[in-house]
Amino acid sequence: MYNESRIDIYDYLYNIFYDAVTKNVYSMSEPQELTKSDTTEGFIVITVGDIVDDSEFDMCAYARARCFIQAYIPPITRGRLDYEKYKEYEDSINAIIHSAAADDTSMYHIQEDTVLSYDDTEESNANNLFFMFVKSFVVIIDKKQ
Repeated sequence: MYNESRIDIYDYLYNIFYDAVTKNVYSMSEPQELTKSDTTEGFIVITVGDIVDDSEFDMCAYARARCFIQAYIPPITRGRLDYEKYKEYEDSINAIIHSAAADDTSMYHIQEDTVLSYDDTEESNANNLFFMFVKSFVVIIDKKQ
């Protein structure tokens, strides 16, 4: 059976997204209290789904996990979408996913053909409105024994 720490996957994703999209990066869920930077610049939340064991009998361990990047973009004024910031977040996230999918030197690989996305609006606990862009992809874990 495959035994991989979920924290290792969170660390991998945090390291590739931190400061490439924003410095406001959170794991698992939206923070209860938002900083001034969160409400003015936006933030992202990383979520890792179930780890599925795909191991084989040739002394290699493989697993996969569906992961989500939720980008929260604050409005310009009165609930209007900040198109420039939204495009900046979306382009940065897409570029990182594309780059990570092409990188075969890491134990973790993003499967680019499994990328899904959608957008929505979200209201924070402090009643701040955000436009939310969600990108979902599969991370493959390849551990050679």
